[in-house]
Amino acid sequence: MAQLELQMYDYNEWANRQIFNRLRELPKDVYRREVQSVFSSVSHILAHVYLSDLGWIEVFSGKSMNDSLMLQEQLKEETVSKEIEEMETMFLKLSERYKLFLSKMENIDKSLVIENPNGDLMETSVFEQVPHVVNHGTYHRGNITAMLRQMGYASVPTDYGLYLYLKQMENNQE
Repeated sequence: MAQLELQMYDYNEWANRQIFNRLRELPKDVYRREVQSVFSSVSHILAHVYLSDLGWIEVFSGKSMNDSLMLQEQLKEETVSKEIEEMETMFLKLSERYKLFLSKMENIDKSLVIENPNGDLMETSVFEQVPHVVNHGTYHRGNITAMLRQMGYASVPTDYGLYLYLKQMENNQE
């Protein structure tokens, strides 16, 4: 996985797995417990991240931003209602879709013209947007950490530096 985009997405998948593993260790009600925060519950954050990631892979694959946003809106209620095990499975399947897409070099350099909801156009590329997808996930994993603290529970470290360290340790053992 020499490609930076693939490595970044691998990190994103690893960090999400860390969060899911931690959530499974906690009492079942923590996933849906309402708190005063950016989102009303951890389940709402994970649904938001999933739908955003789904939206971006749809855009990367050729759909318009408007079609992507409509898809996200259509799936919102259904996604929020998923139990943690179903949500984790959805994240894993989506990760497989990303990794397959990102493993094809021609996709990385793919130009994108994104029409924002306000009508403005943005010229960009998959290469430029993968860090956005990963950063968005990082931001919301931070929200989850804060919410867990608010509920009296510790979270787990999901830093990119830790991911790199653990990958290096894993490679040294091979």
